[in-house]
Amino acid sequence: MYTLQNEQLEINLSAKGAEIQKIYNKETGLDYLWSGDPAFWGKHSPVLFPIVGSLKNDSYQYNNQTYHLSRHGFARDMEFSVLAKTDTNITFSLQQTAATLEKYPFYFELRIHYGIAENRLHVQYEVLNQDEKTLWFSIGAHPAFKVPLVNGTTYEDYVLSFNEFENTARYLLTSDGLLAEDPQIFLQNTDELPLKSPCSTRMP
Repeated sequence: MYTLQNEQLEINLSAKGAEIQKIYNKETGLDYLWSGDPAFWGKHSPVLFPIVGSLKNDSYQYNNQTYHLSRHGFARDMEFSVLAKTDTNITFSLQQTAATLEKYPFYFELRIHYGIAENRLHVQYEVLNQDEKTLWFSIGAHPAFKVPLVNGTTYEDYVLSFNEFENTARYLLTSDGLLAEDPQIFLQNTDELPLKSPCSTRMP
């Protein structure tokens, strides 16, 4: 386990999956991440690479050969090495192995940079193509926040805030876990995404 900390934050990270385990605010006493209870969902904030979501039949064709790649890819279950570490910054690295080449025939390096400044956690993904051919990939974050955080609040009292106003559509998932063909309008000239849950409950 690796720890980043300053006067305001303490961040715990695991080399497995380069996954954040804890985001703790020393001033408020709040721990923002889901506990990782395996009875429900045993992860905290997995990194999704080299795909986000599922492939039909967990397989794809590349250069007339069939490869099998499971949901959300393999990075979240692999051990990363540490390239650099200070009290407030860390850089993890993952490269191809014989096992990954069997399901993803590309030479790559995935670097994930975590850093804290005041009460903010900064995350940067860097994918390096170590091959002569085009590197096809997608990458995503899957953090689980422990919302509601404060007594007397509900899930719907919280929002995701963006640095800029956004306009974007979204693709819904089919019953097979694949993308639907037609997108739906989602964000329209807004810098906030309200949270909604059909089963939200108020904390006592």
